[in-house]
Amino acid sequence: MSEDGGRVGRARRAAVRAATAARSVEEFFDVVMTALAPLLPFDIWAGVTVDPATLMNTGGNYRNAVPESLMPRMLDIEYREGDVNLLPDLARRPSPVGLLSREAGDLLAHSPRYQDIVRPLGYRDELRVALRDRHGVWGALVLGRERDAPAFDDTDLATAATLAQPLGDALRRLQVTRQAWRPPSPSAPGLLLLDVGYQVLHRSPTAGLWLDELLGGDRAPLGERRTGLPPALCAVAAAVRAPAAAGGSFTSWAHTRTLGPARLHAWSLSEGHGRSRAADRDGSTEREGAADRERAVVAVAIESARPEERASFLVTAYGLTPRERTVTELVLRGHSTAEISRLTRVSPHTVQDHLKAVFDKTGVRSRRDLVATLFARHYRPALGQDTDASAAGPGA
Repeated sequence: MSEDGGRVGRARRAAVRAATAARSVEEFFDVVMTALAPLLPFDIWAGVTVDPATLMNTGGNYRNAVPESLMPRMLDIEYREGDVNLLPDLARRPSPVGLLSREAGDLLAHSPRYQDIVRPLGYRDELRVALRDRHGVWGALVLGRERDAPAFDDTDLATAATLAQPLGDALRRLQVTRQAWRPPSPSAPGLLLLDVGYQVLHRSPTAGLWLDELLGGDRAPLGERRTGLPPALCAVAAAVRAPAAAGGSFTSWAHTRTLGPARLHAWSLSEGHGRSRAADRDGSTEREGAADRERAVVAVAIESARPEERASFLVTAYGLTPRERTVTELVLRGHSTAEISRLTRVSPHTVQDHLKAVFDKTGVRSRRDLVATLFARHYRPALGQDTDASAAGPGA
């Protein structure tokens, strides 16, 4: 092995060890990027967590990212306007790594992200790595280099690609821990109204508490708390303004500092009303512009995530099928194999096969381990008094 190859291997192992030892998502990104700095130099970076089901932003580490004033525009491009080298593109590729300049090619000057973010800040390019394992995509690293720094090359991309799976696995495990149940928040839901530029037009009395929780430990470079909107909230507000938003509403979730997962529900306000005003009047450009601005107002409600939403995340995180989840819930209620067989309308042998699959996926060895050490803290709040186990029908 060459000296350079050995250096890459040592740095990669150091990054993976640091990721595995991290005790929080925030610490995960800090220690990983510290370990990667000698191997994959960068001048700006962000660590993003996402919902594996929707790839929506759920939080992350933005202390060393673009200036706070540009964050709404960045997320508007990401979730409403569109561009090349976005996370859904990377998620579908054999190698989940992309370079903005290569993806845009001769059309780089037409990339909204390059035009509005990268070039004005004096950076030459942006490298993205989707952190994924066999269960899904759990986050991303976004790295930038200044204009006078060496360009990202094939070696950089290959190095980044080798990190995607082990870092994705470590991030998934941390997010599972983060989903551990907390008592429901005593705070009422928060509500914000945002204009087309993602400026706050109005917020309810409890919205400030939720904004502080969503910002969490994300602090500005000088140690001062960021005062802008949390990225996850900007993301859902941008997504609801996208043409593909069904019914003018969009739901996602985000991590909070102390209150567990929060549910974010955004919807467009006065869309029909704005259109009717434009139609009822003389159709002038000024009035159409006013109607467009009215349609651009977005409301975002923030509240504690429901238990079933946390459970849904964990099903994805452990790769459980719907039938495996049903069997697990019945085990937690103390049902025997025979009772589970009757409730699910499958044979006892099939029930045992499902349980073996659950044990393999969650890393436990017995029903007792399943209840005592893993799922009790996650699933118990999600379980009601009764489950219509037969609703899933026979089979996995």
